Amino acid sequence: MSYTVESLALLFVAGLVCSLVFTGMARGLGRRVGLVDLPDGRRKIHTRIVPLVGGIAVFFSMVLVLSIAFSRPGSLADDVSEQSREVLGLLGAATLICAVGVLDDSRGLRGRYKLLGQFAAIGILLATGVQVRAVALFGVDIELGWIGLPLTAFWLLGAINSLNLLDGMDGLLGTVGTIICLAVAGMAAMNQHMVGACIAIVLAGSLVGFLRYNLPPASVFLGDAGSMLVGLVIGVLAIQCSLKGPATVALAAPFALMTLPIFDSTAAVLRRKLTGRSIFSTDRGHLHHCMLRCGLSRPRILLIVSALCALTVVGVLGSIAIRSESLAILSAAAVVVILIATRLFGHAEFVLLTKSLKEYVRASAGFGRAGRELEVRLQGSAGWSVMWTSIVSHAEQLNLRSVALDVNAPAHHEGYHARWSGPAAVRSDETVECWSAVILLTAWGQTIGQVAVSGHPDSDPVWRKLSVLASVTDGVETVLAGTAPAVPVLTGHGPLVASSTA
Repeated sequence: MSYTVESLALLFVAGLVCSLVFTGMARGLGRRVGLVDLPDGRRKIHTRIVPLVGGIAVFFSMVLVLSIAFSRPGSLADDVSEQSREVLGLLGAATLICAVGVLDDSRGLRGRYKLLGQFAAIGILLATGVQVRAVALFGVDIELGWIGLPLTAFWLLGAINSLNLLDGMDGLLGTVGTIICLAVAGMAAMNQHMVGACIAIVLAGSLVGFLRYNLPPASVFLGDAGSMLVGLVIGVLAIQCSLKGPATVALAAPFALMTLPIFDSTAAVLRRKLTGRSIFSTDRGHLHHCMLRCGLSRPRILLIVSALCALTVVGVLGSIAIRSESLAILSAAAVVVILIATRLFGHAEFVLLTKSLKEYVRASAGFGRAGRELEVRLQGSAGWSVMWTSIVSHAEQLNLRSVALDVNAPAHHEGYHARWSGPAAVRSDETVECWSAVILLTAWGQTIGQVAVSGHPDSDPVWRKLSVLASVTDGVETVLAGTAPAVPVLTGHGPLVASSTA
């Protein structure tokens, strides 16, 4: 079918105008009903109360404009009629994910309930025909069979949460989402998926209207309702608009378009798993946090992020035009390499991953009998390495099995991880009883990290060993003093939590 550029431009403008009006109205309503985001002094970087209603405005703008466009007689209405099941499924899933987001924004849902809502929305999509049954890469079509269902769910879940995690700075997600939506619209038009092109272009227009209120300094946030909505819609359209045949997805295009969100969320998972933290823990290690620490202003960050997104867009659209998936893959790889090489983002995670892999290989090959050590500064400039050197020297003297220092202090912009295993930890006899304990590191009434230690029983009492280590960690506030606000220094060490294991 033919659907002109002028028609798509009109839909973009309609989404923009509706979003401008709805966001302005919702901003005042959000303050009146208390649907606002409060500063926490830990992970969040804003310092004032901001309404969390942008996502609601974007949702209603999309629904209104698309309802009018899809109901008008013509070739577009005919296409919508043919794909009514998928379109209604997307509408139902978007409504549900937006409702879950509003509940989370207003009441703070527990992680498992939020995840349950995401799975319910994905279930609607799967039930209405959104499924990848085959993927194409470098000219090879791979039939997925039954595994296509969980892989589709995994992709959608990743899209929802990666964009949700990226929403941490004024204008960031709105900018990234707009660029990706415009790229999806272009990709859909090139592949003759005009219903998807219309949905993507309306969402792009709605996000631009929202950005009027969200660019620094923001007066409205998207909230989880908006960030999860954008992730869900982009995740679905990236699949549907890159189809080469019936349910066969050209794999490179959607992954390349999502390079920044995927890289940000992957780095977060690696950072947390390799340091022994929960993947649901919070920190200031995301893309925007790292760029801010590099001294970049928020407008400059948005400019750099836009340029990187544009690079992947050029790669994706170019790969479709010349039918070469290599171009999309190279553009995505270039973005990752640029960020790591310039140390704007991902360098600490790269070092942590490579050191962990080396440690694993050495241990597997039997070269770690003399003990192993890993040390990585994740963020900040405090003198944790001095404390760590002292901890390791005492660990050797006390004949400990292992010790690990982990600092996660978002409020102080500090992150540090180090671990050491003595010869006793790598001996073949692992049936010997051992003890373990955790010394919590506290500063000005807040827990900012821990020292985890283990050892085999010997003639030296465990309480004495813990007392020695606790005295070494007494200076946590002194270490932070160079980077933290001026606060009276208190004495004393963190509480001890000990447990025995066999």
